[in-house]
Amino acid sequence: MLSTQHKANILRKAGYAVPAEPGSADCIHQTAQCWEKAIDTLYVSYSASRAAKSLRDAEEARMLALLQLRSAKACA
Repeated sequence: MLSTQHKANILRKAGYAVPAEPGSADCIHQTAQCWEKAIDTLYVSYSASRAAKSLRDAEEARMLALLQLRSAKACA
């Protein structure tokens, strides 16, 4: 399982706006929990969008192959 810090780094590299990691505060524990929850929520969204893109790309490739096959049969 990825750490929250690792997820935040992945999100940053992917161009997501990642909230700043909490610094020193009176309620640092609650602040850290809120930050972790925000990162986890963003990461779930990121993962879902990557999965959806992968499915769209696979469907596009399947349709392209089908069209190429039909085109080849029509020319033959």
